[in-house]
Amino acid sequence: MARWPLLNWALATLLFTYPLTAAPASTESDTAQNAYATGQYEVARRLWAAQAELGDLAAQLGLGSLYDLGQGVARDPVVAFGWYRRAAMAGSPAAEFNVAVMRDTGDGVARDTVEAALWYGRAAAHGNRRAQYNLGQLYAAGDGVPRNPDQAEAWFRAAAADVPAAAAKLLAMRRAAGAGRAGPSARVDPDQRPVAARPVAPADGEVIPALADASGGGNTIELVWVGPAQAVPIRFFVQLVALDTAEPREVFATYLDETAVLASLDRVPGRYAWRVYAVGHTLGHYAASEWNLFLVRPPG
Repeated sequence: MARWPLLNWALATLLFTYPLTAAPASTESDTAQNAYATGQYEVARRLWAAQAELGDLAAQLGLGSLYDLGQGVARDPVVAFGWYRRAAMAGSPAAEFNVAVMRDTGDGVARDTVEAALWYGRAAAHGNRRAQYNLGQLYAAGDGVPRNPDQAEAWFRAAAADVPAAAAKLLAMRRAAGAGRAGPSARVDPDQRPVAARPVAPADGEVIPALADASGGGNTIELVWVGPAQAVPIRFFVQLVALDTAEPREVFATYLDETAVLASLDRVPGRYAWRVYAVGHTLGHYAASEWNLFLVRPPG
C-alpha cells in the first residue's frame, strides 16, 4: 500500500466540544431523576440545568425532554433541540435519535432529511431499533438518501425483532419480491458494476471524540455512509486503518448490509482513515469510496 500524503491536522475543525460520558452518579443526579419520576419537573429542571452546563449527558437529555414535552415549562422545541443536539454531538444514542426525529419532522428546526439520515445512522450504529426503522423508511422513499430498496430492506431486517412496523414492511417487501414486482434479485445484471458509497461520518479532516464502550473506555466511533441507488444488490465492506506508523495499519474491518456501524479503535488519541467498498455478488465487482482521514481525541 502506498504511503499516505501528509494532512495538516492543525487545520481540522473541532466539531465536538462536549464530554462524551455523563458525570459520575451524584446526589444531584439521583435527586433530579427522582424529582422527574414524581412529577416535580421544576426541581428536576433546576438540578439538570446546573449539571447540563457541566457536560452531564443525562442532564442534557433530561432538559431536552422537559422542553420537548412541555413538562413543568412551556413546550419549546427550539430549546429542546438545542439540548438534544448538545448531547448528541457528544455521543448520546438517545439524543442522536431525538435530533434525527426533529430534523425529520421539522419540529423545532428546519426539516432536513439529509441531516436526519445522518443522525438516524449514528443512533442505528448503537442498535437503536427505531432509528434503524426510520432510516429504512428514508431509503424506501428516497428522502434524504437515494432511493434504495435493498438498503431499506436491510434496515427493516435489523429492526424487525423489536419494531412491529419494520417486520410488517419486511414481510410486504418479501411478498412483493416473491410476486416478481419489486425483488432485488430480478434486477441482477452480472455485468453491472456497483456504484461507490459515500462516507459521511467521520468526515474527511474531522477531529472527534472516541465513544465510551460498555466497559467505560473510550475506544469506539460511529461510521456512517450513504448507500447509493444501485442496479444490483450489494454488500458493504468497511475498512478502518490507523495512521500512526509508516504504513497504514488495519484496526477494524467488516462486511455488512447496512450503512452504519460502531467500529473499534485501538488507540486514543490517534490518526485514522476509513473507506467503504460496495461489493457486488460477482467476484471482482466492487467500487471503493475515497478515504476519509480524521483525528480521534479522548472522550471528555
